[in-house]
Amino acid sequence: MINMKSFDTITSASVLSAFAASLCCITPVVALLAGSSSIAANFSWIEPARPYLIGLSIAVLGFAWYLKLRPVSTEVDCDCETPQKARFLQSRTFLGLVTIFAILMMTFPLYAKVFYPKPAAHATIAAVENKRQVTFLIEGMTCEACEEHVNNEVSKVPGVSAYQTSYASENSLVSFDQTKTDVKAIESAINKTGYRVKSYVVMNTSNSTISFYKAPLVCHAAPSIGCGSKAKFILADLEENKNAIEGAWLNREGTVVAIKWNTGTAENQKTAIIKEVSGNHDIALSTLALTEASNYAHSFPNGKKWFKGREIDALSIEEAGIVATNTIEKYKARQLIKPAFERQFRADIEKIYADLFLSISSYKDLNTETYNTIERQIQAAGEEYAGKGKMPRVELCIAPEESCEKGKPCSADSGKTCCDKK
Repeated sequence: MINMKSFDTITSASVLSAFAASLCCITPVVALLAGSSSIAANFSWIEPARPYLIGLSIAVLGFAWYLKLRPVSTEVDCDCETPQKARFLQSRTFLGLVTIFAILMMTFPLYAKVFYPKPAAHATIAAVENKRQVTFLIEGMTCEACEEHVNNEVSKVPGVSAYQTSYASENSLVSFDQTKTDVKAIESAINKTGYRVKSYVVMNTSNSTISFYKAPLVCHAAPSIGCGSKAKFILADLEENKNAIEGAWLNREGTVVAIKWNTGTAENQKTAIIKEVSGNHDIALSTLALTEASNYAHSFPNGKKWFKGREIDALSIEEAGIVATNTIEKYKARQLIKPAFERQFRADIEKIYADLFLSISSYKDLNTETYNTIERQIQAAGEEYAGKGKMPRVELCIAPEESCEKGKPCSADSGKTCCDKK
C-alpha cells in the first residue's frame, strides 16, 4: 500500500527528473536574464541523459496517476486506523499541476526562443568586397535554446549582417563587414555565452579561402556514402599543392569536395589546379554557385559530415561493411550459408574488403582481376565453415544492377562487378 509520504516522493521525483531533463536548455535563458552568460554551458553534460530523464519523468507521472485513478476498495475493516484526510499536496489537483509543470519542462527547448530578445537589424553590407563569411565550430551546444543564445550575442557585434547557428552541426555561419569587425571579435562574443569556439574557417565569398566543388564520388556499392577508396587519391593529389592548398575534404554523401586555399592563392592558379586534378582522375570538379555552396557551409567542417585526407578511410571501412552485407544476402538467396556461421562469415568478408580498400595505391587497382582475387578469398573463407570444396564461387554484388547492361558483366576497366541477374 502506497502511503502519502511515498506519494510525495513520487511526485517530487517526477518534477526533479523533468527539470533535470531541461536544465541544459534552461540554463542559457537563466544566464541571459541574470546577465551572466558564462554560466550558459555549465549543464551541457546533462544533454546525453535527457531522453532517459524524460522517460523516467513520464513513467513516474504515469504511476502517480495510476495510484490516483485506480478503484478504491469499499470493504470495511473495523480494525484499521481512521484514514487520514488527503492534503492538497496529495490531491489530484496538485498532481495535475505537477504534470503540467513537467510537460512544460520537457518541452522547454521548443519554446525557449520566446525568452530571447529579437536581435536588432544591422545594415546590409553594401560593398561585396568588404563581406566575409566565416563558419565557427562550437562545442557545448545541446538544443535550440543554445542556438538562440549564440545568435543573441553575435547579433550585438557591429558589422555582423547575418548569422545562422546549428547545435546539430555544432557551428555558426556568420556574415560580416570586415571593415567594421573581425573574426576575433565574433569569436569573443560566442565564447561569452559559455560555449567555446574550437576552430573557424573562412567560407566561399569574396577574398575567401574555402571553395566548394561538385564531385561525382558516390559509392556504387553504397550509394548513401562517398567512395573513400577513390576520393582519398583525389584529396591527396589536391593536397600535394602545398603552396596553394591547406586541406581538402569530401562530404559524407560523396557529392561535394571542399578546398581550403592558402591566403593569396590567385584565382587562375585555383582554376589550373582543379583542371589538372580533374584530368588526372577523369572526374569533373565544377564550382558550386555561392547560394548552393552556402548550404554546405552550414555543416563544414563538422567531422561527422566532412572527411579530410586519410580520414576518408572511415568511409572505405563503412563501404566494406555494406558490401559484406550485400554479399551475404546473395549467398543466403542461394541457400549457401547456415545461420550458425553467417555473422562470422560476414565479418570475414568485411575484413577482406577493408584490407583491399585501405591497401591499394590507386583507384585503378580496383579492376576485374582484383575482384576475381577477392571472390577466391571469400570462397576460401566460406570453406572454413561449410567444409573444403562445399562453398561454390559466387559472383559478387559490387555495383548496382542499373550500372551494367542486362546479362553482361561490367567492363574490365570499370573496377566493378555486377550482380548475377538469374
